Amino acid sequence: MREMVNSVYTGIRKNEQGFTFISIFLAVSIIFMTIPFTAYLTKTADYTTNYDRLSVQQFFFFLRDEVIRASDIIVEPTKITLLQPDDSRVLLEQYDDLIIRQLDEEGFEVYLRNVRDVQFAPLSYGLHASITTTNGDQFEKIIVFYN
Repeated sequence: MREMVNSVYTGIRKNEQGFTFISIFLAVSIIFMTIPFTAYLTKTADYTTNYDRLSVQQFFFFLRDEVIRASDIIVEPTKITLLQPDDSRVLLEQYDDLIIRQLDEEGFEVYLRNVRDVQFAPLSYGLHASITTTNGDQFEKIIVFYN
């Protein structure tokens, strides 16, 4: 019968002695040599943004929701007047480079920024909205009347 020993011994191989000063120095020098190149690569990268496209799309969603809630709609070339069921009036029009929503001649909310031109055209079944941003991008949408 063997006697139980309360300690454990594991052997260490000769090639597993950890990092040496030379290996750490080599790793740090490689990192410091590649940092200038990564900064140069990030400067030359061409980034595109979808901010204008997303903001105009969101404006079209807001416009559609306003038209659905309205009881009557008056479409003019540069503005839309929406008559609400509670007899209030909502006005959507361009003000400088903004499209604003104004309720009963009181304060206004900004619905869209960076707008060069907005055009609205009445259709027999709805309205046609055309927006040109300050970057020159053009967006169009047909909003259908459900009443």
